[in-house]
Amino acid sequence: MRNRQQGLSLIGLILVSIVLVVVVIFSLKLVPAYLQQYTITKIFRQIVQNPEFANATAADVRAAFSRQVSVDSVSAIGPGDLAISRDAGQLVIEAQYQVTIPLVANVSLLVDFEASSR
Repeated sequence: MRNRQQGLSLIGLILVSIVLVVVVIFSLKLVPAYLQQYTITKIFRQIVQNPEFANATAADVRAAFSRQVSVDSVSAIGPGDLAISRDAGQLVIEAQYQVTIPLVANVSLLVDFEASSR
């Protein structure tokens, strides 16, 4: 009876390693963009939950956002990108933006984000 070998060949190991390295590179490039999106959403919610902004104007909200963005080092959007409205008397802050992430040479990844205080 012949004994069959089991396991991964050298070529298989190299291919699996290449795929794993590509996945790690993509994730390391994408994580900062998603962390920044989380920070933007957190800032929106902090402003909306602050009782001082219950009757604030759009200019007041933009100024508060600008101050908080400078503290948290957010560069994806600015105060002019905010859509500020009221829904049943409740302040709502929303923004849609894109982040371009350079990958290799002239290849980039474009990610669309929608942040909201809802």
